[in-house]
Amino acid sequence: MKAISILPVLLAAACISAVSTDDATSRGAACVPEATWIAPGGGRLAEHLLLDGLAHNGVVLLGERHDRMAHHRWQLDTLSALYARQPNMAIGLEMFPRRVQPALDAWVRGELDEETFLVRSDWAQVWRMDAALYMDIFRFARQHRIPLVALNVDRELIQAVRRSGFDAVPAHARQGVGRPAAPSPAYTEWLQTIYRNHHPRPSDDHDQAGQRFIEAQLVWDRAMAEAIAAARRAYPEALVVGLIGSGHLRHGWGVPHQLASLGLPQAAVLLPWDADSACGELVAGLAMAVYGVPAERNADTRTERRSIDTAGRAEAAGANER
Repeated sequence: MKAISILPVLLAAACISAVSTDDATSRGAACVPEATWIAPGGGRLAEHLLLDGLAHNGVVLLGERHDRMAHHRWQLDTLSALYARQPNMAIGLEMFPRRVQPALDAWVRGELDEETFLVRSDWAQVWRMDAALYMDIFRFARQHRIPLVALNVDRELIQAVRRSGFDAVPAHARQGVGRPAAPSPAYTEWLQTIYRNHHPRPSDDHDQAGQRFIEAQLVWDRAMAEAIAAARRAYPEALVVGLIGSGHLRHGWGVPHQLASLGLPQAAVLLPWDADSACGELVAGLAMAVYGVPAERNADTRTERRSIDTAGRAEAAGANER
């Protein structure tokens, strides 16, 4: 399913003013005002022009930091705005492994109450975060009968790759995930840096362990990309919107790179931007656009970070973005 990227045209059409961060402070509010769309390395964007174009882009990926309610409010607002322009939509969710797809289907059909949905989808095991962070998005999909698509795999696969490498995992245990496309040098370097930061004292197999860590992240990216590609085949006329940790999306290194290798190079990445984010990170290529989200109220920070399992699912996040 090859497609020519229309993203440069969209950006040019939506740009309304230049933004310079040369003299900005280190705080994000200086470079991305609240409730404003910015093209990293470019200028301010007109929301209606940006979303008008993206509604027919095929794939849009919305980043998040999992434990921030402000990010999920932004996701819901963006979903609503895109739905108003393109009601033929499917929503892909990093939160769920493929095996719980029947529960997502039953929820959208209106067959489950909220408590039963969370039990059937194994929420307490597969995501381990306060469901209140996501319930409004789930309700939105149910209200409009928008298909929800499980993008993830069970953590056992990621653990197995980290222990032994992808090739050592039997084909029947790969949960249907194919071999990932080779990463870019920049992505490899970024992941190596993260691994070294978490393992400053080299072990006997430090280099091999670092390589297996990278392989595990690539399998994770690949799994979600394959699920998005499958959703495009299942709903060929629909806009597929993926809700995924920002670390999988930044600079197009993770899921977008794997999507391109599957013949879907046009995926647009949109990221929420916090007031305390560093302006130095707002560089060309980070994403198609970022949006200045409001600072969270105290009540929004009541949820705790889910536990980090031995697969290191959150280790590569740096800041809870993966």
